[in-house]
Formats: sequence, C-alpha cells, structure tokens
Amino acid sequence: MITIINSDTGNFQSVINMIKKIGFQSVLTDNYDLISKSKTLIFPGVGNFDNVMSKIYEKKIDKAIYNSLENNSKLLGICLGMQALFSRSEEGKLEGLNLIKGQILKFNFNDKKFKIPHMGWNTVDFDEGTSFFKALERNRFYFVHSYYAKCDDKMDILGKTNYSHEFVSCVKRKKIFGAQFHPEKSHFFGKQFLKLFLEYI
Repeated sequence: MITIINSDTGNFQSVINMIKKIGFQSVLTDNYDLISKSKTLIFPGVGNFDNVMSKIYEKKIDKAIYNSLENNSKLLGICLGMQALFSRSEEGKLEGLNLIKGQILKFNFNDKKFKIPHMGWNTVDFDEGTSFFKALERNRFYFVHSYYAKCDDKMDILGKTNYSHEFVSCVKRKKIFGAQFHPEKSHFFGKQFLKLFLEYI
C-alpha cells in the first residue's frame, strides 16, 4: 500500500489514478500513525510554501515522515512536495523538512520571453549513472512552478532542466526522491517515472 500524504493542497486524485494504472493501491491520509508506519510515501503539494508547511507542522506530519524514514521507507516529493524536502524557501518564512540540504529560489528573468510561472512541457537531463536516465533518456514532463531548487550537495542532484538557465528538477538522497515536475500529469513518461520509484529497492 502506497501512502499519499494529505497536506490539504495537491493533485491527490491524479496521483491516486496514476498509481492505480501502474498496478499499486494507495491511501490518502494525514494520520500520524499510518504515515509513521508506511514503507512508501508520496508527498504531492501545490500552492504556497508556508501554507503547506504550516499544515505539516500542525498535524505533526513532519515527525511522522521522519519516523517512516528511520524505518527504511522511501519518499517522493512532487512539485511543492519536493520543495518542502529542502531546508528553506524564498517563498516563505517557515523551515522545510531539511531532508535535502539547500534552498528554494524564485525565478527572476530579464528576458520577457521567459514567463513566470514556468508552465508546460520540458525535458529532464537525468544522471547518466541511474536507471532513470536509461529508462527516460528521451522524455517530456509537465511543469508548473515559480520557484526552483538549489542543492548544497551536487550528489543530491538526480536531474536538471533548462528554462532560461539550468536548474535542479529532480533530487535523490538515499531513498528520498523529489520531482519538481508533475509525473501524474506527464502521461507516459510520468507513469514510467512513478513506476521506477515504486519498484526502486
């Protein structure tokens, strides 16, 4: 059973539907005990950084996530859920989960042809030494975001995307993963990405 963390804002039904298509069952919850005992967590998020983090802290979901990871679980953060994995964000004042060292920065373009948010289809250049690169070498994913991640440790970078400049669009640290794009909206390649994560040992 896949546990989808309910932070009140996210494309929950789309994630549930995509997981079902892959052949897995999932449950949407904000229950502390259920999250703590889960072996596979998915954290979708949309909206404002502080709004999501305030819900996480209010319901002690942060502690439940830490409990789960201590029991050798795996975690995938999607969009704002990925940004929440980081230490801090320019979008808000609250701390992130600090599972990936680094910060979330706001896009700031001088060239007017690059609009904010970065919205639509784009590609990800995955680390060539990973199964993600082998399975998703030619890809396209759907993005909607105004902020992007900057990792303190380059070893945490799983993939990069270019939108005016190169930015981190996918991260991995041990069994913690993050995707800035929306795999649940990305059709074939999104399905492949989630399948790789769910079957990752």
